[in-house]
Amino acid sequence: MLNPHDIPGVAELEGLAEALYREASVLPESVWVPMPAPGMYAGAWSALLFSAGPWAHEFAAADPAANLARCPTAAAFLARHAPSLGVFGLLRLSPGATLAPHQDHRHDEEVRVHIPVALPEGGEAGWTLHRARLLDIREVHSGHNSGATPRITVVADVRIGRTVGPGDVPPWGPPT
Repeated sequence: MLNPHDIPGVAELEGLAEALYREASVLPESVWVPMPAPGMYAGAWSALLFSAGPWAHEFAAADPAANLARCPTAAAFLARHAPSLGVFGLLRLSPGATLAPHQDHRHDEEVRVHIPVALPEGGEAGWTLHRARLLDIREVHSGHNSGATPRITVVADVRIGRTVGPGDVPPWGPPT
């Protein structure tokens, strides 16, 4: 089973999470773009993208180059790790927002890394601030923010150099 720290760049990204959040927190609301497939979620779910990878066509309103110019920590990280990253940015799930159970497509050598940088009051089961969690987005997953403040995570789709097989990523849910 994959451990987040077995993936190159993840420990570094955890160390940069607070700086990424600080840089993003002063940006105008207009840099956050709605996630595609609005029928898949209720409430507000948005992204601040530094790289949209092969899904750039789904984020026509995003300007990753301008976002990188505004966020030097993200720009430096992406410059060091670009060949292994697909999607890279921050996701924001607003209070009361819900993501329906769904599966996503990705390369067989990719795993999604989530690092929470802002959690609703009292936190959420399974989330530890600035600690990476892995998600195999090919598996059914969903989300809900029952808190009164947004949940914001750094997200990166990382190519690990081998096929991610069934069971290689811990099940999503509270860690055991």
